Amino acid sequence: RGAVMATEMMNNAGKLARWAFQAMVAGADLVKIGYIIRTYPRDNTRHSLLGFQTYRPAELLANMGLSEYNAWGIVKALVDLCLQLEEGRYVVMRDPNNPLIRIYAVPPNTFDDAAAADTDADAEEPAN
Repeated sequence: RGAVMATEMMNNAGKLARWAFQAMVAGADLVKIGYIIRTYPRDNTRHSLLGFQTYRPAELLANMGLSEYNAWGIVKALVDLCLQLEEGRYVVMRDPNNPLIRIYAVPPNTFDDAAAADTDADAEEPAN
């Protein structure tokens, strides 16, 4: 299992780091990572659980060479960057092909239509 976990840490470091930081921020005591395989290689609907490992979030971060201080530093840098922007609405997106975060300014009422449509749909549903 150790070799499998090391391989996953290399191939999916971003996912594992995100899960560990989310668990840390949520105050979770433990993170469980399961090892799943397909029961039949060509059937994508049936899987078998091989086993799982339990980690404390701080322990998982340490195994990955990350620290809580580093995570909060990233959040602080993003907040500082947003505080430098003019008042308005923005979309923060991570570039999938480059290690970059892009911030796009959007018109003030861009997301109001979607929220209004959701509340209108809720109001039209009959109560049973």
